[in-house]
Amino acid sequence: MIREGELIAQFTCLEQHVLLAWIDEGVIAPHRDESGYLFDRIDQARVALACDLHYRMGLEHASLPVILSLIDQLHDARNYLKALTRAVSEQPDAVQHEITLRISGLHRGETK
Repeated sequence: MIREGELIAQFTCLEQHVLLAWIDEGVIAPHRDESGYLFDRIDQARVALACDLHYRMGLEHASLPVILSLIDQLHDARNYLKALTRAVSEQPDAVQHEITLRISGLHRGETK
């Protein structure tokens, strides 16, 4: 974990008041102790993404929470699909085959 000053030093474009606004808005959710904020690897990656979206791609500040929320939802869906794929792969071949047929039918617009 790193402190606020170290984080800002990593991202030369990041301004302290912007970071604090992101924390207030819940875009970034660091840990906090008596000395201030502590940022773990996930926080650092989220700050990097937020910096890319805001500073490099020109995304307006107000849009950032919405976009990051959508990215979070996609990430959650991806994890759910990985777990579902794992669960299906543990089923007997006949069950896997039936699931594959059903998914193929849905993809083609068929319903059962």
